[in-house]
Order: sequence, then C-alpha cells, then structure tokens
Amino acid sequence: MKFRAYILIILLFSAKLVFGQKNIVLTSGNSEAITNADSTKKENFFMRKPAKAGDGTIAWKVSEDFSDETQCSPDTATLNFQEFTTPVYRNTIASEWLGNLGLPSQSAIFYDRKETDFTGDFLFKHTFYDQYIGPSEALFYNTKRPYSNITYTSGGLTDQEEDHLTAGLSINATSKLNFGIFADYKYGRGSYDKQSTDDLNGYINGSYRGNKYSIYFIAGLNNYKQFENGGLANDSSLYNEELEPNTMLVKLQNSWSEYKSFYFWVNQQYNIGYDKKDARDSEKSEFIPLMTIGYTTKYEYSRKKYYERSLTNGFYEKNYYSDVDTKDSCSQHFFKNVVSITFNEGYKDWMKFGIRAFVEADFEQNRLQVMDTIYKPNKDSVLAHALDTLCRVNNQALVAVGGEIFKRKGNIQYGVLGKVLVLGRDNRLAFDVAGDFSTKIRLKDDLNLNISALGHIKTTNPSYFTEHYYSNHYIWENHFNNTWSARGYGEVGIPYKYCDVKIGAGWQGLKNYIYFNENAMPTQDNEHFIQIISADLQLNLSAWLLHWENKISFQHVNEPTILPLPMISAYSNFYFRHSFLKDDILTVQIGVDCRYNTAYYAHRYMPATGVFYIQDPDPEKSIKVGNYPLMNAYVNLHLKQFRVYLMCYNLSAAWMDPTHFTVPGYPLNPIMFKFGLSWNFYD
Repeated sequence: MKFRAYILIILLFSAKLVFGQKNIVLTSGNSEAITNADSTKKENFFMRKPAKAGDGTIAWKVSEDFSDETQCSPDTATLNFQEFTTPVYRNTIASEWLGNLGLPSQSAIFYDRKETDFTGDFLFKHTFYDQYIGPSEALFYNTKRPYSNITYTSGGLTDQEEDHLTAGLSINATSKLNFGIFADYKYGRGSYDKQSTDDLNGYINGSYRGNKYSIYFIAGLNNYKQFENGGLANDSSLYNEELEPNTMLVKLQNSWSEYKSFYFWVNQQYNIGYDKKDARDSEKSEFIPLMTIGYTTKYEYSRKKYYERSLTNGFYEKNYYSDVDTKDSCSQHFFKNVVSITFNEGYKDWMKFGIRAFVEADFEQNRLQVMDTIYKPNKDSVLAHALDTLCRVNNQALVAVGGEIFKRKGNIQYGVLGKVLVLGRDNRLAFDVAGDFSTKIRLKDDLNLNISALGHIKTTNPSYFTEHYYSNHYIWENHFNNTWSARGYGEVGIPYKYCDVKIGAGWQGLKNYIYFNENAMPTQDNEHFIQIISADLQLNLSAWLLHWENKISFQHVNEPTILPLPMISAYSNFYFRHSFLKDDILTVQIGVDCRYNTAYYAHRYMPATGVFYIQDPDPEKSIKVGNYPLMNAYVNLHLKQFRVYLMCYNLSAAWMDPTHFTVPGYPLNPIMFKFGLSWNFYD
C-alpha cells in the first residue's frame, strides 16, 4: 500500500533535481492580504498571521470565485507540530469522528460544519470536509529559490500502523511565474477490525502575476477509500482486557466505500489602469490598477461508491435490488463560470473602498445508478438496456448575479457581499448576504484592542441528493423547501505576549432545517425555528518558560433532538518551551494537550450513504458520548529547517474507563505511540 507514497516522493524530488539547479532571484510580488466577504468561516474575517518570509518564500491562499489573496505562513511553525497527526481538527476543536486516520468526520461545533453550497453541492463530500483540499485550501508561493517540504508521521503497532505523508515543491521560473505540486497520502490500518483507509489528495498549481494580466490554475484530486465496519458489535468489548482491539467483533465484514473527486480551476484577471511616475525618480513608475476584469472557471467531477461483497443479515432493513451483494454509486459533474468587474480600492485618494459586480452561470449534472459501470456492457445488449432503466440523470442550469463593496486597507476594514440565485434548482430562487467588519484600537505602545464582527442571512436550495437518491438499502424522493439561515457573531481581543485573550459571542437561527433522522433518511423540519447561542473564549498565558493555550466553545440549541450539540467543547495545551544553542536555533517544546466536550447524544454514522444521522429520540434507545478527556503527551524539537515530534496518543486511557467515543459504536484509537518529522528545503 505504501507504493503509491513512494512514487509521490520520487516524482516530487525528481522535479526538484531538474528545476532546482537554477539560482533564481526575484521580487516577492504583491502579497497583500485581501479577504472575501462571501465566505462565512470565522477565520476569513479575523486577524491573520502574516506570511513568514522563510528565506524569501511567501505563501498565500486565494478565494475560489475572485482569487482575492490571503497571506498565510509556509509550513515552518516552531510550535505544536504534533497537531499534524489528527487532520480532522484542522478546522475545529471538537469533532464527531470515526476514530481512525482518514475516516469521515463532522465538526461538533455547528458553525465549523460544512454547509450546503449555493450551487454544485455534492452531499457526500461533507464528511470529508476537514480533509478535502479545494481551490481555497491550496497554497500558492513566490520564492527566491526552489522551496520543498516533506512531512511524515506514523504510529501504532505494525498491523495497526497509520502512515501520513505529505510532500510539496514550489519553483519560480521568473519573478512573476510560479509552479507547484503537492501530495497528501494517508494509509491507516486501524486499531479495530475492518476500518483501514487509503486516501490520496493533491494538486498541481501555478500562477503568473503581472501588472496587467494574471492567471491562477489548479488541477487537484481528492480520493478516499475505506472499509466500513459498522462500528463495534458490542461496546462492552472495550472492558474485556483479554481482547485486543483488532479481535473485537464488528457489525460489517465485507463492505467498503470510495469517494473520488477531480477538479480543474482557473482564474484570469486583466487590470486596466495607468503608470504613476515616481516623484523622486523620473525613470521609475508604478502601475495603478483602476479596474479589474476577472473570469473564473471550475470543472469538478465527484463520485461516491458503496460496495458489499456479501450482505450482513439484520444490519440494513431493506434490500431493494439485490439480496446477494451491493454496488451503489452516484456522481456529479459541475461546471462553474464567474465573470466579475471590480473597481479597485485606493486607486485614487478619494476611492476609500472597492466595488465588485459579478455574474455566475453554472451547469450541474447529477447521476444516480444502483449498478456500477464497471460492467461496461455492449451498448446494444440486454444488460445495457437494463442499466439505463436503473440510471437517473438530472441536468440543471444555474444562474446567479451579485455585488460586493469592500475595504481591505487601513485600520478599519469591512466587506458586504450579496448574491441572488435568479435561476436555481427546479427554477427556485435563493439569496445570500454576508458581511464582516474589523478594526484595531491602539491602547498602549505594545497593546491593541481588536474588534471584529460578521454575519449573514441567506436562503439556499436543498442539495439534489437530499431530495433524490436510489441505492440497494436506501431510496428517497423528497421535495423540500428552501432552507433559511441567519447569523451574527462578534469578537473582541487583546493580544499580548503574556496574556492573549479573545472573547466572542453569536447567535444563529435556522428554518426548514434539513437533517438525517433516526432512520438515516433526509427530513425537513418545517415546524421549529432552531436557535443556537454560542460563545467562545481563547486565553493564552505565558510566564517564564511555561505556556498555557486554551480554547473553549459554548453552544446552546433549543431543539437538541433535531440538532444535537455538546454544550461545552474545550482544547487546552500546557507546555514548556526553551531555545538552545547559538542564535537559539534549537527549540524544545514539552507538553500535554487535551480535548474535551460534555456528554450529549451525538450523531450516528451510516456506512451505506456515508452521512451522519441523529439517534432515536427515545433516551432508552440512545447513547451519550463525550465527557472523556482525550489527552496526549508530546515532545517537539525544531532545529533550523527540521522538525520532529514524539507523542503518546490517548494517554488518558491508561487510568480512565474506555469511553473514548465521539460517535456511538466507533471508539477512538487506544493508547498509541506516534512520531513525525518534517524538513523544509530552500535550494
């Protein structure tokens, strides 16, 4: 199984040997951070860490529709490298997760979950959201010398080992032209029976950033393959000390799932402006862009499969087309086009903000089939005719218009974006209005008060696959109303080297909420107005060589049987940090981190469809999970461009009852020794 990973390393570093011999000198280019107001993730609106110029290397991400740039740091962080071992916590501090590397998950913090996309939503991508690498997650670089990184983590016994390898390479051909390649491979054998994973993510990207013309492109893939064991047959097996985890009985023995996605994304921009002479040097001039014309196109093919070699009696209630085996699949082709015109902020002293107008035209094809196309019969055969009758194809054209006003320079920044779907799914309308605001108030020379807020109000067409689905074990035909959502969130923070504090509070209302009920069938709640009150606290304390990082999230929902959420979720990290040797080139971090959430009736997981669904409303038939501190002890070492960590994962299982579940029936891995290393190269 590791053969694929070895091939990735060979390809990446062969390219490095070919292109890395050039001594390229270039300017850093424009790396100003610009945030797109159409995003509703908190991280898009609050203060970012500046790009770290690691030997002339600058990194940034771009928004999918308009390629607005947001600076970020290359993978050179000195602290907390051990967090790389659990990718499901990339976007959240608490997760409903099946427990093994690469398995599906969804955040236990509602606002961190994947919401239904305005267009092109593929329902079965949601549970891989924390691992998915799309255009907005891909890193672009500008580097004076070829930059590359290789990171490898591993843990567990040989027959239960998990391996995670990432490798990336970025090379500038000129000061404006860059090419890169990135690969992410996960292979988790699993501590428990029949839960191994084999995942491959990656992309090839490039950028040309000229004064008048610029272009970004990405060709990416996200492939996930996993065995489905249905969870433990009996949770009490964990209390039997004579049983090894991989010998405990599970509910399914011959089932597996696949999710595959390939996309190609291109953004082009043409600037119209003038050359401004340098007042101090008549030979020099600066190009000032007055207006930008942009065009974005994206094609993505996504496919979900579920197979069973033989059926397990009693696990599924119904078998619609076969009592022998299962070959379910569905797919989506999505083609997106966005044309925009932007009058840029600051091209004149009186132009204090920017204005953008855009039109979006998309095409979506959804395909359902209960028998897989691997048969590939002759088109005139009886089997081909039978397959046609078992396939369903839906073609949909979608058109949206919108506008944005934004200010991303100066002490006060804001943005408001409005979008209307004038031709939606089945000719339904929809709209989305989102805004953000941030400012910084100087209190003392080294002390600032940061204030920020964001909000949205929107109505969204239901995802196609929540309304239509055919498979061996599940069939549904629905006609749901548009969902409705409104949210407001505010945050204040005082960053200080000894006490960094940030406090936030918000409210969200949901109407016509779509969820999967206790039978794992999609259902719309048209009766209740669901309200979620949330509060967040981030407190980082430092004294001498000791540091204590804390994040706490509070959630209260008025309809917990429809939308179960933990009331309190917390992450705490206490560590000792010190630098040694000349110029402090060696940094040592020794600490313990812990994740915790209060007990609640968390969602279950359905292998056949790959979705999370609520438990039975009857408490006697439901199981609470949580109230378990997931504790890890670790040591991090950082020496120049090299990092390594050693970790004891789930250390708390040594003295606590084995209740380490975040999803009923799916325990987290038991105590496990893990290690990882990462090396950056700037040549």
